[in-house]
Amino acid sequence: MTITATLRPLTLLFISSFLLMSSHGLSGILLPVKLAAEQVGVQSIGFILSMYSVGFLLGAIIGKRVLRQIGLVRTFAMCGSLGASAILIMGLSEEVWVWSIMRALMGFCIACATATLDTWFNSVSSESNRGKILAFNQVVILSAITLGQFGLALAPPSETTLFILCGVLFSISVSPVVFVSQFEPQIEETESMPLRSIYTLSPLGFVTCFVCGILYSTIANMLPVYAGEQGITGFELSVFMGAATAGGILLQLPMGYLSDKFERRKVILFGCFVLAVTSFALPVSLELGWQFAPLMLVAVTMGLIACLYPLSISETFDRAIKSQLVPVLSGLLCIYAIGSIIGPYTASILMQRIDDSALFGFIIFVDIALIMFTIYRMSVRQALPVEEQESFVMHTPASIHEELDPRTEYQEHSLFVDEALEQVETLAKEHPSKAIAFIRELSNRNPEWTAALAEKAAQIESIDTVTLFRALTLTNPELSVEIAKRLAETEQIESVIEWLLEKEPENTMKILVTISDSLEEETSSIVETLAEQAPEMLAEFSQEMVSTIVETNQNLRSADREESDINESVEEFISSVAESAPEQVKEISQIVEQSIAVHEELLDAQLSDSDGSKA
Repeated sequence: MTITATLRPLTLLFISSFLLMSSHGLSGILLPVKLAAEQVGVQSIGFILSMYSVGFLLGAIIGKRVLRQIGLVRTFAMCGSLGASAILIMGLSEEVWVWSIMRALMGFCIACATATLDTWFNSVSSESNRGKILAFNQVVILSAITLGQFGLALAPPSETTLFILCGVLFSISVSPVVFVSQFEPQIEETESMPLRSIYTLSPLGFVTCFVCGILYSTIANMLPVYAGEQGITGFELSVFMGAATAGGILLQLPMGYLSDKFERRKVILFGCFVLAVTSFALPVSLELGWQFAPLMLVAVTMGLIACLYPLSISETFDRAIKSQLVPVLSGLLCIYAIGSIIGPYTASILMQRIDDSALFGFIIFVDIALIMFTIYRMSVRQALPVEEQESFVMHTPASIHEELDPRTEYQEHSLFVDEALEQVETLAKEHPSKAIAFIRELSNRNPEWTAALAEKAAQIESIDTVTLFRALTLTNPELSVEIAKRLAETEQIESVIEWLLEKEPENTMKILVTISDSLEEETSSIVETLAEQAPEMLAEFSQEMVSTIVETNQNLRSADREESDINESVEEFISSVAESAPEQVKEISQIVEQSIAVHEELLDAQLSDSDGSKA
């Protein structure tokens, strides 16, 4: 499917995202400039701006709960309404405590609205296109924030015009969402992971994410204050902060390339060393009155800080098993938010007690602390081979994209499939054959829906599983293995196996091995069926099964491979044979031992060749 075809149905969601983030971008630069112009103390400015992260952290924690209780449309409408109210109240009041509460409310609204949009994106994505959706959404968000910052040139910050504009953008961001769909996806529970467990899993990933929260929030919130003291105002300030925001996304491309080609910890170390240099050079270039150098330096500085977030995710993912990735991503977001609360307020205290240049002294100090911790972790923990590292995926800091990240375990939930199945269920009540014909037509038009349709349709009592399997595999024979695997998940696979053994024995072996490998709980029923229907195939099945177990283990991610146990899987398989076909257990055991020995010899030969080529 082309990128255009993938993104076209999501146009309204992207428009809402763009409007929301444009308002967020404008408010992010407007508030510190307004506060500085009103002669509010730097420490008070830092406190007010830190409150955004307090609200964001709360929204990240309870956002999914809110979605489950009131639904997506009403949640997004609530966020648009409250966000608009918060920014308008800030335009009417000059009280620090009012601004603090309203800033926290804005953080809460942005977190919940982002979670709402991501849930919608995820509900209409497939395993093959969710990475494209994530990447395009990142571009939309960064473009909107950058463009929003240029709104500062439209009117003086001292007036209420820009506050009204922010409120309008917040409000109208709700309109496109209202027309998205009458169907709302089911909000699934996601397991949480204690922060201590994430630290135990990857201390460097944990600390890098925390430091990124401190640094990114500090520079995003306090840099406009510093720039204002250097005489950078109006359109020049928009260009300056726009360069910083653009650097936050553009620098992820080369850093991502380096992260996939070299040891990840060395890439983090390299980025931190360069960050220390640019953080020192940026204020010097501003004081010297250089024109273009500060723009380059602020882009690189912000870009390197922004890269710490996806690098911390990848570093932690390297140590986590597949089922932990979504909880890890949720936990890292909270860790980032905690750092974001600490950063601006701490920097503002230093700026007030020393001078404005203490902003960069604080950044360099925290950066050096991360350098020292990275060197320490490199000395106490062995690095993963580069080829076993998780691939780098672009993430803007503080983004909530748990299930869109292509590295996480894909959960099947499509609004389009659910809508189609409602029609199938209605048809199946009176005309099961017409329902199957309808499913077949849907799979012809949308092959990527086929497996999901098969799994869910098989749960309808009036639909015959064998007839469904035959209908779908006639038009999509290349998906026969995946369809059979999905039918196995519905506990209605026995009749399909019997039909395959009778009608298509040449295709049966591959399907049975795939089902048994992906759904271990079905192995005993498959062995039992073979023992009854085709005992002569049991030996071949055993040999293929062991080969698949070994190959699957070799292809696992490093962390998953450490958790798996080939011997346990093989013993469970032999136990299934002993229970269903005791007369063949001796022969099967010998076949299994021979197959494992052959695979071990091949693996040793591959390792020897690999060591020889490196030498």
